[in-house]
Amino acid sequence: MNGAGTTAGRPARALLELAAGAAAFGFAIGAGKNLTYAWRSAVKMPLLLLGTAVLCGLAYQVTALALGHRLDVRRVQAAAFELFRGTAVLLSALAPVSLFLGRTMASPGDDGLGGYTGFVAVNMLFLAVAGALALRRQARTLLGGGDVPRSRALAISGCWLLLTLAVGGQLAFWLRPFFGITSLTGDPPFLLGSAPTATGARNFYEVVWQFATGPDLEVWRRWYPR
Repeated sequence: MNGAGTTAGRPARALLELAAGAAAFGFAIGAGKNLTYAWRSAVKMPLLLLGTAVLCGLAYQVTALALGHRLDVRRVQAAAFELFRGTAVLLSALAPVSLFLGRTMASPGDDGLGGYTGFVAVNMLFLAVAGALALRRQARTLLGGGDVPRSRALAISGCWLLLTLAVGGQLAFWLRPFFGITSLTGDPPFLLGSAPTATGARNFYEVVWQFATGPDLEVWRRWYPR
């Protein structure tokens, strides 16, 4: 990865790298269910990263200004795009691992979610780590010129990380399904939008809470066809 100005010199190549890397990871996580999920996730993962880049680029600018540091708008937008290009490249390297885990996990059944919860959690961790590493690099590029105190640079970077997780997570929730579960039979919808999950979560933040505390198996059994 180069700096924030990378995309200015080769926008077409950078866009192709983002789309290809994200598509590879999307295909891998969707293949844990079947090829329909695999191809649809391969389309939706680039949309997820591009959409988050656009939304977060604006939010990064406002956050930095609120914390007392003015940044050039074009540099912030370029850095946001480069951040998610870098994330996509890192995720593409993890795609074989996700594909293996998805094809070998214990399938959900009447007695529980099997390996599905762990599979989703591992891939959410992959996304978080890849995004955090890419964000760290771009934040250092934008804030490392020496004119920003270290404490303020850390505060700005921390806020950017939280924004990225919050925005990207909710957009991913709206674009789901990416992974697929056994209770979804037949041809799955391309996206579910604000519809609740099989465990009753109605947004990304409830999903995180459920994975942290354990999903309600009674809700799961009402959805799962016996």
